[in-house]
Amino acid sequence: MQEKDKFLEKINFLVLIFSLCLSHNLYAEKIYDKVFNYNNSLKSSSVSFIQTTQKNLQEGKVFFGDERIKINYTNPQKLTIILSEKKGVYINHELEESEFFLTKKSYIRFFFDIFHKKNYIKNMTFIQTGGQIEISEKIRIDNSIFNIRLIYENDPIKLRLLEVSSDDEQIQMGFFNHTIEGTYDKKFFSMVDPYLN
Repeated sequence: MQEKDKFLEKINFLVLIFSLCLSHNLYAEKIYDKVFNYNNSLKSSSVSFIQTTQKNLQEGKVFFGDERIKINYTNPQKLTIILSEKKGVYINHELEESEFFLTKKSYIRFFFDIFHKKNYIKNMTFIQTGGQIEISEKIRIDNSIFNIRLIYENDPIKLRLLEVSSDDEQIQMGFFNHTIEGTYDKKFFSMVDPYLN
């Protein structure tokens, strides 16, 4: 009889451990879904930001499209960056110059993965504390390692902070004034050089 009780005790313990693991996985799945659905809903929206680096402070607005992101810096310089998964354009309006670059070999590809690939999010580090959700990842590009951190307000979910750090740079973007914009026309995200004569 004593052996039977010990056996039942072990079975109950295993059932408890299994239940805890299952509930943790279901809870994590809910967080992944919540973040992915929110990121997906950012399409056709905009958000204001303040960006700080070791050298300066900049202000502007980010516009999210279906396949592109447009960043308008308004202060202290007027700059525009338009990004797609494979390429981008940097436009300096004061100098009337544009420069094209590849986004595939930069940490920018992270943003397209996190906003468009659900399975990518599931492999990231998630921390939920109090009223916020933090997602982080380390990315190696050539010989540099980038630590990327996104912080969301949890209830209701809103993107609040982005941090990118490496040995060479540290960037923080704080986000506010989230706005649903409606549908953008194709020209809004055009990568055609506006100063090409």
